[in-house]
Amino acid sequence: MDLERFFIWQDWPVEKQKMFFAALVAAWALVLFMIWSGLNESQSKAVRIMLSSKQKYSKTVPLVEELKAGETSRGALVDREPMTAAQQVIRDLGLDLRLTSLRPLQAGANSDQGVQVILESLNMPELVALLRDFSVRGGLKVTNFNISHRLDSPELADVQIILTR
Repeated sequence: MDLERFFIWQDWPVEKQKMFFAALVAAWALVLFMIWSGLNESQSKAVRIMLSSKQKYSKTVPLVEELKAGETSRGALVDREPMTAAQQVIRDLGLDLRLTSLRPLQAGANSDQGVQVILESLNMPELVALLRDFSVRGGLKVTNFNISHRLDSPELADVQIILTR
């Protein structure tokens, strides 16, 4: 191999060599730009994914905390008498001002203890939360449930619930 002819552009005219090296520098710059733009795009996509994950996380955190609180309070009032458990559930939900009557009763011959609860002016979310907490926190079962709409405001209802354990 002849060292004088090692580079192919040595025999080319000077203008052609300048054009070749300019094209080589331009191609190198284009390759570097493509690598940079790919890395930049992947970084911006990673940032978008991170922000999306943070947004999803911020939406789910309250739900998880509520579930954890529900799990820790599950059966928290089971060891109490049904009357006391019902009073505590009503108090915790802030419905004690709407409580009309809370009285004990005997639920038949099997001598299970029971409670009759009468509440006024409940909306649907309050009613659902009340029934859920009676079951989950108090360990109480609904044996009788009467609901009547209020004439003064149709979106509210009066309820009579008989609970037993």
